[in-house]
Amino acid sequence: KCLHPQFMSNREVVERFYREANAATAVGNEHIIEVSDVGKFDDGSPYIIMEFLEGTELGKLMDTLGSLPISRLVHIVSQVCEALGAAHARGIVHRDMKPENVYLVKRGQDSDFAKVLDFGISKMKESNESLGGSLTKTGTALGTPYYMPPEQAQGLRDVDHRADIYAVGVILYQGLTGRLPFDADSYPALMVKIMTETPTPIGELRSDVPPELADV
Repeated sequence: KCLHPQFMSNREVVERFYREANAATAVGNEHIIEVSDVGKFDDGSPYIIMEFLEGTELGKLMDTLGSLPISRLVHIVSQVCEALGAAHARGIVHRDMKPENVYLVKRGQDSDFAKVLDFGISKMKESNESLGGSLTKTGTALGTPYYMPPEQAQGLRDVDHRADIYAVGVILYQGLTGRLPFDADSYPALMVKIMTETPTPIGELRSDVPPELADV
């Protein structure tokens, strides 16, 4: 993965690029993409060497199938939770969880082995953020709007691991129902819905979902 030379003068973009490698390496979980090296080309532009994944994005699978079989989705999301749990234990918050950042590959007998990608806007708290300073500024919302919790949508500074839990909840809701819990024609309208409304109960959209899973 390379950073285009035109962004080399943007310190925040460069830090965000390296942060992806640092975060993935720091966690070291099998469900997070492996980084084997980081370096710079002759012109000074950085690169990251990662494992090659051959499979499909969870987002593309959802686009193709709409809702997924319950057992398959639970298997995938459980692996995502394991990866994020390991990251959170190291003080790392992903902050951009979405189906496009979950990649499914074949690993042994498992054709849905999940890999979490793109820690580029992650927030690190370990050792006073020694792995990289905070890139979050108050009033700046980083992430994908549909999967943002209210505090992240507002651009609040102290977004913690609960933002990832919220995003996984949105992914689970979407995978079960084939629709997002909140949708709108504009970013401001979407933010208002996220901050003020309650999503349609899953049981009203899909009758075969166990109440315990719907509660999750």
